[in-house]
Amino acid sequence: MVKKLTDSLDPLKPLANSNTDLAKESIVLLNKYQKLQDRYTALLKLNQLSIDCADLNALFEQVHQSIAAVMSANNFYIVLYDQTLSTLELVYHVDEKDELELRVYPLHHFEGSMTNFVIESGKALLATPEVVAQLEQDKKIKSVGAESIDWLGVPLIHDGFVIGLMAVQSYSAETRYQESELDLLEFTAQHIVTALIRLQDRGRLKAAVDARTRELMQQIRDREKAELLQESLYRISELTNDPDLDIDIFYSMVHNIVGQLINAENFYIAKYNAVDEELFFAYFLDQKLNTNDEHYQPRKLSNRFTELVLRSGETVLLDQQAMLALHQQGKTIKPGANVVSWLGVPLIHSGEMLGAMVLQSYQQSINFSEQDAELLRFVSRHVASAMNRRTIANDERKAHELLEYQVKLRTAALEDEIKQRKIAEEKLQHAASHDILTGLPNRAVFINLLNHAIACNKRRPEFKFAVLFLDLDRFKVVNDSFGHHAGDSLLKEISTALIDVVRDKDTVARLGGDEFVILVEDIESNEGTYEIAQRITALMSLPFTIENQSVFIGTSIGVLFNNERYKSADTMLRDADIAMYHAKDKGKGRFEVFDSSMHKKVQNAMLLENDIREGIDNKEFIPYFQPIVEMSGGKIIGFEALARWQSDKRGFVFPNDFIPLAEETNLVIAIDLQILEKSCQQLKLWQQRLGLDHLYVSCNLYCNHFFSLSLPQDIQTIIDKTGVQSHQVRVELTERALLENSDIVLDNMRALKKMGVKILLDDFGTGYSSLSYLHRFPMDVLKIDRSFINNVHESGNHQAIIKTIIDLAANLNMSTVGEGIENEADAELLRNMGCVYGQGYYYYKPLPGDEIETFLLNKS
Repeated sequence: MVKKLTDSLDPLKPLANSNTDLAKESIVLLNKYQKLQDRYTALLKLNQLSIDCADLNALFEQVHQSIAAVMSANNFYIVLYDQTLSTLELVYHVDEKDELELRVYPLHHFEGSMTNFVIESGKALLATPEVVAQLEQDKKIKSVGAESIDWLGVPLIHDGFVIGLMAVQSYSAETRYQESELDLLEFTAQHIVTALIRLQDRGRLKAAVDARTRELMQQIRDREKAELLQESLYRISELTNDPDLDIDIFYSMVHNIVGQLINAENFYIAKYNAVDEELFFAYFLDQKLNTNDEHYQPRKLSNRFTELVLRSGETVLLDQQAMLALHQQGKTIKPGANVVSWLGVPLIHSGEMLGAMVLQSYQQSINFSEQDAELLRFVSRHVASAMNRRTIANDERKAHELLEYQVKLRTAALEDEIKQRKIAEEKLQHAASHDILTGLPNRAVFINLLNHAIACNKRRPEFKFAVLFLDLDRFKVVNDSFGHHAGDSLLKEISTALIDVVRDKDTVARLGGDEFVILVEDIESNEGTYEIAQRITALMSLPFTIENQSVFIGTSIGVLFNNERYKSADTMLRDADIAMYHAKDKGKGRFEVFDSSMHKKVQNAMLLENDIREGIDNKEFIPYFQPIVEMSGGKIIGFEALARWQSDKRGFVFPNDFIPLAEETNLVIAIDLQILEKSCQQLKLWQQRLGLDHLYVSCNLYCNHFFSLSLPQDIQTIIDKTGVQSHQVRVELTERALLENSDIVLDNMRALKKMGVKILLDDFGTGYSSLSYLHRFPMDVLKIDRSFINNVHESGNHQAIIKTIIDLAANLNMSTVGEGIENEADAELLRNMGCVYGQGYYYYKPLPGDEIETFLLNKS
């Protein structure tokens, strides 16, 4: 196009030399045509992209590049609209100010936006500041995202329906859009729709082809199974009157004989178990149904046609009309549409019903007659006799085989006794020094080697060594998820991997469980040991394949170098173990080198543990009570009892300073029961002194309580001892308690419910929050976690989550309690959402029992 313009201007060249204005005008025209040429090139590229592109993501990016080549498109995005689901999928987004995740959004997320406006109107929009102001004044849009100067969006339309939108926007007054850019974008949209529909159609076609391929492959496998069954049957010896011959061959030969006289293309023999009233299809061949069809699976007696033969003990001959008549009379199920004629005879021996033999026809030209029925009755007598002989022969053969088997077992046992004893002695000798599962040296061997290394260092101070203490970070998850067999396989793989990663002169041993130790001897520098630890850490960060699934395990390593202060292997192992736990505390998947401060920290923990034990014995743990109120009127309806420690040695100890260690050592079990008993005693005092019988007390129980079968009795003992009513006692648990030992947890919860104790799920929304928990476990109240409630009036996402929890609880006939309410705005918002109960510093802070009593007395 530019060339044509240049050729057309050739006659003007003499004038350009003499007339400067005309030359400038020519240059302007050349620039305009050059822009047209660029736009034409971009459009050609877009057209070619819509034909050639095989990937949507690549298409969107190249469309952006093509548009940016001819107009300002620094801020560009594409969304796809699903009218059925009312969703928008952001498939491409580049913006100087806004950052949005490429994912599917609910349509209401874009409510009031220009994106939503264009999708609903189905028309392109060039939104200048004046147009935006008018739309906002008409309340057709509202401000969403960063404000732009110009916004240009066009709908993606297919078959008259809007399927998406493409838009560009400018944040600079220097970049303004015109109608020409709108035309270009509309033209581009047509090509995007063409490519999008083409790629989607290709995807659907591929899915259909894949589904059909899978179906055909399954049919091929089913056919191969049927052929294999037939091949097995025909390989057995020919049928004779000998009862020792296989009965399956007899059935097959009977079928062949009948087939020579009657059309028996569809034939089966059903055996009847009178004790269980069940049918078992011993032999069948069917043109319409395969071996996996439900019709030929073992079943209880029902109202099918085979049962007519069994119940009457007579031959049953039916055509299609007669079968339909029986169905209409309610005597049988509806016959298959393909069945034209049906003939069944009973298999009876000495008056005992053994089963039925049946022929079916699916062809209009084949109808069974009374002559066929008579012939089949004759054959059925021989079949029944053979079946009876076979049963007797089977019983005798099994008894004889059992006797022979027992003799062989005893003989083999006697022959192998000496050999087994020798093997056992060898295994015991090996087990004394090696881990049975992994084959690695065990703790005893490692202790000997470590003591030997300590002794060598005493004799030769230049001899340096180190101990690496390993603990697998997520081994329990693998054990719980895949079972102990998978855990054992993983330990074997890790053992092999550790041997490969260390030097030949180093020793890898397993202490037990998921703990390994490595003795690194004759080291020249600490860096060499660090390198080994880093290699192990890197190795353990890679996935291991267990039962065809990749699992990530990770490890924490404690590193300890030899020092003259160490006199024994046990002391070194202790300090290496301490360093390993420090590695775990710092995030796992790493190694830490032991220093004396670590030992001090462990000693402090041991002292704290001893003080906690003394505090339990001295009953130093006391409850603080935080009122739970009716949010509509502020009435106090109960209290949550919170554990506090007034230590004789340490003074007042905050919960965060002792509860983590109490949980780790399981001492929290005794603390919880102590708090529950004291809370019930306090509640009984309030009832006696103030006459407030409507109050209840709610106590937090650590998850391990619910893993113990004694929990209901423990709580009942406290209730009986304090004299409170069961319905005045509530227990709170977190979702963690529902993840393990679910059967025991469920039994405990049911027992508590039967006692009248209500159950609250604490911190709901912060864990797995699985709906299956709410259906399976009998809970009364959901406590909305404080992390959602804190300043919830400022967070739309938290409001949506809380509203969902409240509605969910209401639908399941559960109550909700909002925790951590700190201000009026949050309280008002929760009330409006339908939350009935609440607690937090906005209402009351936790107080000792005597202060609560004074408060209640003044309030009354």
